[in-house]
Amino acid sequence: MQMLSIGSALVDVTIVVEEDFLKRENLPKGGMTLVDAVRSKQLLDLFPESKKKLSPGGAAANVASAFAHCGGASGFIGKVGTDTMGDYFKRECEADGVRFFELRTTEPTGVVICFLTQDGQRTFATYLGAASTMKPSELPLMDQAKLILIEAYLSFNQELFLHILQTAKKNKQQIALDLASFTVVQQNLDLFKKVLREDVDIVFANEDESRAFTGLSPQKSVEVFAALCDIAVVKEGGLGSYIARGTKVVNIPANPVIVVDTNGAGDAYAGGVLFGLMNGFPLEIAGKIGAKAGALMVSQWGARFNAENAKNMRQYVNSLDIQD
Repeated sequence: MQMLSIGSALVDVTIVVEEDFLKRENLPKGGMTLVDAVRSKQLLDLFPESKKKLSPGGAAANVASAFAHCGGASGFIGKVGTDTMGDYFKRECEADGVRFFELRTTEPTGVVICFLTQDGQRTFATYLGAASTMKPSELPLMDQAKLILIEAYLSFNQELFLHILQTAKKNKQQIALDLASFTVVQQNLDLFKKVLREDVDIVFANEDESRAFTGLSPQKSVEVFAALCDIAVVKEGGLGSYIARGTKVVNIPANPVIVVDTNGAGDAYAGGVLFGLMNGFPLEIAGKIGAKAGALMVSQWGARFNAENAKNMRQYVNSLDIQD
């Protein structure tokens, strides 16, 4: 197995809303707010079932899915409930070609309410449910993959977060960290500064997350990250991205696309870039794969490739001239 991702196993419920709704409910646009079961139900009850669209989610699981659709071998460790949502999540992971190392509990499967505004931006209200009960002692062996990908959301379970980092380091595995959300970075800044300096090999951030970390522009931020990690990636949505290794910085243009839903775009991008890096491709080629994956994802609804875009992704990777 090339990559094993670890994170929150969640099911997304997407609802289209006006921006005024986010303000009324005190949900920072583009961010992630943790909610409890009561608040999650309260928000869901504001809308009829006909307005809710169900899809598999979870940042780390989404990355594993995109990695698999590029042609890589990936797995995912996550915890779900012994319920229909948990069964649904498992089926969808396996349908994507991801090996799901499932953990189960009587707690309900976690749900992310993804509020989608007309500009395609997504705002999350996350009830972690079963995912929040994952413990270090429950984790299966991690040493069967070359790369461990973890999502920054796990930092809310600091014991688990640090255990994964320490175990991967002991196993001499590469560690990739996706900073996940600017609100997560703001709340755990000191922790992330420490682990980026001491443990992480590859870091991913978007413009908001990088600004929360450095206070600088994306182009300046990638240089800061590259001084801490082996490889740094900062995404700017439609403006492209930057990938840096040491003092070398590569600008990757974004693919022109009509935006339908930005949910999962950064995860797809990360999966594409990691597939390129794990196969020894140059930074430029890895970046192109990530840009293609991100563009395909925003052109559709949901955080996992639909059948057509899964086919398009594989064809694109197979068509690349790696000698470029």
